[in-house]
Amino acid sequence: MIIGLIGLLVVIGSLMYVIVKQQQVMDKLNNKLMSRNYTEYVSMTKAREDPPPDITSRRPMSWYDDPNIPDVEGDDS
Repeated sequence: MIIGLIGLLVVIGSLMYVIVKQQQVMDKLNNKLMSRNYTEYVSMTKAREDPPPDITSRRPMSWYDDPNIPDVEGDDS
């Protein structure tokens, strides 16, 4: 009985793995199909893989670069 239960769990796990992999392939092909050209597809997939950098952590380039970003040194002005 325990061997049957283990076998059933192995079959269910392998079927779930196959279904997830098939869904990933279908999603990738759907994204390729829906994009207008290859450049748009590449930019869309790169945007998902590489999130934009956090702009609040960059240093201002001048004294009035962006008034919404606090100074990195933490001055009281």
